[in-house]
Amino acid sequence: MPRVSSVLTFALYVLFPRRCTVVLFVYERAHQGLESHCPVGNAALTWLFGTFLCFFLCTCLEGLILRHALKGTILQPAKRRHVCTFLYLHFIVTIADISFTILGTFLDYHIGNSCYVRNHVHTAIEVVIVGNYFIIACNFLGVALIFNVFAHLPSEEKWNRLFSFLEMCLCMSKSRERAREKEGSLSHIAICFGEVFQGADLVPSDIAAGLVLLALQHRRILESETLGCSAEEGENSGEKGHVDESKHISVELGNLLEEGAHYARWALASYGWMLYTWANPRGGLAMAFSGEGPCTCCTWHTQQIFRGEHRPTENLDKAALMTCAGIRAEDLYYVSFTNGIGEQPYFIARDVARRAIVLSVRGTMSVQDCITDSMYKPVLLNANAIEMPHLSGPQLHCHAGVVTATNFILSDLDRHGILSTIFFGDTIKTHESALSKSAPDHLEGSEDEHKNWTLVLCGHSLGAGIATVLALHLRKVFQNIRVWGIEPPGGLLSAELAAACREWMVSITHGCDIITRLSGPCLLKLRRDLVDALVRCKVNKFSLLTRMTCVPDSVEESDLLLEPGCEAHEATLLRRDFEQFHIKQINERPLMAAPLYPPGRLLHLRRISPVNKEMSAASIRDTYEVRWISAQELMFQGLLVNETFFTDHFPDKVVAVLSELAQKYQRR
Repeated sequence: MPRVSSVLTFALYVLFPRRCTVVLFVYERAHQGLESHCPVGNAALTWLFGTFLCFFLCTCLEGLILRHALKGTILQPAKRRHVCTFLYLHFIVTIADISFTILGTFLDYHIGNSCYVRNHVHTAIEVVIVGNYFIIACNFLGVALIFNVFAHLPSEEKWNRLFSFLEMCLCMSKSRERAREKEGSLSHIAICFGEVFQGADLVPSDIAAGLVLLALQHRRILESETLGCSAEEGENSGEKGHVDESKHISVELGNLLEEGAHYARWALASYGWMLYTWANPRGGLAMAFSGEGPCTCCTWHTQQIFRGEHRPTENLDKAALMTCAGIRAEDLYYVSFTNGIGEQPYFIARDVARRAIVLSVRGTMSVQDCITDSMYKPVLLNANAIEMPHLSGPQLHCHAGVVTATNFILSDLDRHGILSTIFFGDTIKTHESALSKSAPDHLEGSEDEHKNWTLVLCGHSLGAGIATVLALHLRKVFQNIRVWGIEPPGGLLSAELAAACREWMVSITHGCDIITRLSGPCLLKLRRDLVDALVRCKVNKFSLLTRMTCVPDSVEESDLLLEPGCEAHEATLLRRDFEQFHIKQINERPLMAAPLYPPGRLLHLRRISPVNKEMSAASIRDTYEVRWISAQELMFQGLLVNETFFTDHFPDKVVAVLSELAQKYQRR
């Protein structure tokens, strides 16, 4: 049974009478404005009358659809059983409307201005024709997104059709191999959605309504539940110490946050010019329209190594990278722009002030990166390769997409021998034309001095996960290693591997960031909570979305949700069927529910009061508190839905908050 989005239907119900009024006016003007001797005048008037009749019938049908769509709650489709009949009738009228629109286009092409007394009448008719095409296209798009038009197909195939439609709208090309296999670029993401929402029979509008209800429920959790302990008390301390000890902890925390902000900027730098412009529009546009950035970048080839195909924005990316990281041209050793499924861009540069060589991996920014993200089911790491032979089986679980991208960077580093050349002065390996003729400078000094330089790996989002697994492989060669993970994926490593990273890694999560809390078990928990919220909802979608949009702060759970056990019988049966499917799916696909965790020591930037768009730096310092939390308690709490759970993941926001908090604690 298709479910109607009441919001869209209401909008159409309001707009179509006005559309009919416009057409009626145009009809009257056209009738008065036609020349008496026009050879196709009757055909033109027939088109106008037929178009008006179609609009009138559509308006009546949409009013009936609206009336029946508002019956019952979200998961009571039986009360809306007549909607199907009206939809089929609406489809027939739409076909007639398309036919009349094609006829009008044909007549307009042949008539032109020859049959009209006034030119403005002809212009009005052209506006009606073009507008009608637009409205028909919107109708089909709305039906594709709002109704379950592929209800007869399996869940994975249904989502694959939807993403294929999206792929067509985005004009994304298919490779020959994918075309031969009938798989588009987004097919991997479609499979992921199909697995997660399989068995729930939910359309996008249902999911949106469920997330709104979860945001209402999670509001209470955010106000009452606090994870971990305050960083001002020390990571392993539950009680406050003496004044001197508290001051010492505060200074250490300030230094830690300052270092985190520093390498968060390096992680932001790996995104290149596009994200730099997002974070700093004035600086990014100035860089694009000035000749200094691109010209400077063209003079680097004497000592730098660049890889990948030349792109129009390559010079801008390099200039933005250096500006964001605060480095000079001679400090940048290597840049890889290669980007594909399991192939992530990264760069290697020298941080002279901190005596570190930094490898920064870019996070998710392209469709290929999203596909890598969607490969969430874990695979086994090689215990010998990471020098952890005591681990076996599920203890070696790691995000499959991250492992693929890590192997790509490892092979790239091994092929060119870049890190070994920089640290130890070994002969660099060459590979076709990927390298310049001159090798990067190795660190000068004795072998003992080399040990004082640190290999720092950093990244944001997907890049943080790749940096972590890279460190697991590289630490056997580079003993002095450190990793900064800025909002890494939650479903990254097994509990044992995540704990092993604590010695040399710090991960930072900001607010209710969705990615750091995202894993297979958390997605399944979100799905169950979402279905439960829809079952308990006691209003229709139109009422729900209207109230949460207009007066969200005044809405309480009791206004929209029934008490457990008071649900309608039909909705209860749907939940029971879903619970049975949920258990069966986990038994058949256990890797979906494999527990994975974010790596290292977790530093949570917890928001303790709402953030305003025009908030000053001083206000930001008072808006957040810093807490040490464990990966287990973070993943147990799961995904928390609120108005900022997506924007909290933006790297420029994390950089700003870390910088202000670092100043706050360093001044104490």
